[in-house]
Amino acid sequence: MQYLFELGHQPHISQQEIFSLLHERDISFVTKEKTNTFLIVESDDTLPTKDLQFFLGGTISIGRELLPQKEGTDTVTQFLLEEQSGKIQFCIASKNKKLGLEIKKKLKELGKSVRYIEYKNTATILHNNLVEKKGYFIEFNNTFYIVEAIQNLEAFAERDFDKPGVDAKSGMLPPKLARIMINLGEKKTQESALLDPFCGSGVLLMEAYDLGYKEIIGTDISSRAIEDTEKNMQWMVEKQQKEETKDITLHIEDVKDLTQSVQKKSIDLIVTEPYMGKPLWGTEKKDQLEAQAQELSQLYTIAFREFYKVLKDDGVVIFIIPQFQYKNSWIQIDCISDIEKQGFHAVPFSEEFPTLLYARENQHVGRMIWKFEKK
Repeated sequence: MQYLFELGHQPHISQQEIFSLLHERDISFVTKEKTNTFLIVESDDTLPTKDLQFFLGGTISIGRELLPQKEGTDTVTQFLLEEQSGKIQFCIASKNKKLGLEIKKKLKELGKSVRYIEYKNTATILHNNLVEKKGYFIEFNNTFYIVEAIQNLEAFAERDFDKPGVDAKSGMLPPKLARIMINLGEKKTQESALLDPFCGSGVLLMEAYDLGYKEIIGTDISSRAIEDTEKNMQWMVEKQQKEETKDITLHIEDVKDLTQSVQKKSIDLIVTEPYMGKPLWGTEKKDQLEAQAQELSQLYTIAFREFYKVLKDDGVVIFIIPQFQYKNSWIQIDCISDIEKQGFHAVPFSEEFPTLLYARENQHVGRMIWKFEKK
């Protein structure tokens, strides 16, 4: 069976997150095709599409191949006749804008009442509940997919904008990226302890809680950050009212003294966006950026020295190393060899993308995502 994953605005990161989650679930698959919009995989397993979609931060929707693939639009027409009663409602996303009208015409000729909804964006699908109605299809390379799951945009927006503890200096990590980073660690949530040692306002910890991590620990040198995190985690707990009780611990702690608050060899996964230096305006001189890069290199090396102490022997670190834009190039932080000297080795995500750059147009800082394993 083939499955289609509709990718987010950073498709290379979305793809790797999908691969990581499938590997963590021990789901065997073969990649059939990759584009900047879709990832097509084939698996002998029946994929739990709704569950996968819930976990994924960088995937917009997941569709299952419709079988058998009949000539033209007959595949979708037959599916709608079998799955919907009363007035049929559907939408089809395709480069061929005539497909939807062709299907509507066929259904009307069969005496059916039909409402065809033209595809505009994901909000169109959510507003009309088309996934629940089994009425949203994607056509790609002459193959039709019924979309079985779609990203909960409202939930991400709520955690991004409605959380009570907000600090622009420490709370800029997007929830979707935080979720992606956690999934890149490939640790089983209900069996793992997760630590964010630069927790800021707790964005990563909130996503870890939503995903069901057994133990969640956050530390930060800033008392304001821990206060914001406490507010946000309490907000999450009250909002979700999960039956299972999660162990959530927060500490005001400098990363260089991490073992004062975190037990040695107790952590399965460290996921963090560390302190990335002073905010940039794009007018900085090259020597200023290089000096900041050198300072951060020293901080990160010290941090990994502490990470080694608190991680279990099979522990993993997902870590953002910033890089600063200067004119048309990047000033990078030279710290990988020093990190490896602390007892780690860098693990490439793939041959094509050993690391993953998250960068948006007109931003002066790029986030390079690295994966490290304890030696």
